[in-house]
Amino acid sequence: MRSQMRTSLLLPIALGLAILFAGVVIAMIAPWAFMNTVAVFIVITLLGYLLWSTREASWRLRLLAIILAVPAILGITYGLVNGRIVEPLVGLGVTVLLLAALRFFSTPISYRAASRRFNEGDLQSALDLINRSIESRPDFWESYQLRALIYLSMLSFGHAENDARKAITLNPKAHPVYNTLGLMYLAQEDFAAAEEVYGRALDLAPGFALYLYNLGLSEYRQGKFEAAVESFIAATNGTLPLMAYDLQNAYYQTLALEAIGREPGTQAAVAQMEKYRDALPILQKQVDNLPDYPHLKQIRADLADMEQRIMELDKNSTGDNHKNHLS
Repeated sequence: MRSQMRTSLLLPIALGLAILFAGVVIAMIAPWAFMNTVAVFIVITLLGYLLWSTREASWRLRLLAIILAVPAILGITYGLVNGRIVEPLVGLGVTVLLLAALRFFSTPISYRAASRRFNEGDLQSALDLINRSIESRPDFWESYQLRALIYLSMLSFGHAENDARKAITLNPKAHPVYNTLGLMYLAQEDFAAAEEVYGRALDLAPGFALYLYNLGLSEYRQGKFEAAVESFIAATNGTLPLMAYDLQNAYYQTLALEAIGREPGTQAAVAQMEKYRDALPILQKQVDNLPDYPHLKQIRADLADMEQRIMELDKNSTGDNHKNHLS
């Protein structure tokens, strides 16, 4: 997976270098037809890259991708021939607008409505709507991903896993679906399976902080403290979506470091926990609203310990301030 990610990043650079090299060769061999020849070469190269990058998609999607790319290709071609920048900019703009319109109109209306109901906490209405979306567009992987989340919230783990697997079948590179699977395994305390799934998610989205945190938690629950510390530190170097995650990341990092006796690192993790202490009430409220899944008992126990540790930090801080005042 990681090699595929590197390939997808390096290929556009390689294409640019190939076009540059071809331009030099054409300038040497046929300088009188330089612009026209370069334009034709770029068009052929872009079409080849487009066909290669969509090689795993259906023929309809590949044909649609080529049609949508036509304005950009024509703009680049006319711009090179005429030596102007206006045509490429217009062509690229038209292609971007067409892609945005395609995304909007290709998303089922019932999917958007289901997503709103799910975010509002109306799970049954969201489930009814997403079922309609799947009936109308059985090839739309996002619908299976959303239904997996709905079933997960309902603690219907078997249905959630089936839908997540279906979404992955339709789009093997959809890393959010692996996150859904990971959350499902964490909820059931199947930490080894969660660790494996988050490893796959990170293959597709390297350095994604939320996945690193969940990977660290999976490792910590299995007693893999060294690996957990590395995952938590890597998550710290990224950007977690909420302060509540930052607080949890610092807390579990502290516990893992204490378990392996790494004192200097523990002090730094405790400082991070103190930094994000204001997120504790938010986290407590979130946990109070969670459904009663198997892993919740451990989370509640950890939350009570986290609160106690933060209270001790507050006491120590107050004592230090009092000593400084007396001195």
